[in-house]
Amino acid sequence: MTHRQDDLYVRYMSAFSASRTHTSDCERCQNSQDCIVGTPLHERFARLQDAYNTQQSRQPRR
Repeated sequence: MTHRQDDLYVRYMSAFSASRTHTSDCERCQNSQDCIVGTPLHERFARLQDAYNTQQSRQPRR
């Protein structure tokens, strides 16, 4: 894994953790409702997840 790949993975996992932590304490997010704090966290996680999945799909299979 290159440094750039490592950085994306770390940001992706950090966003996942922030999203998960927020959701565990937010009743609105637990019920799939918009929340002023949670929405940007969940959107960031989704963007980074998409970027990571795209990166992985472009990697040669071993």
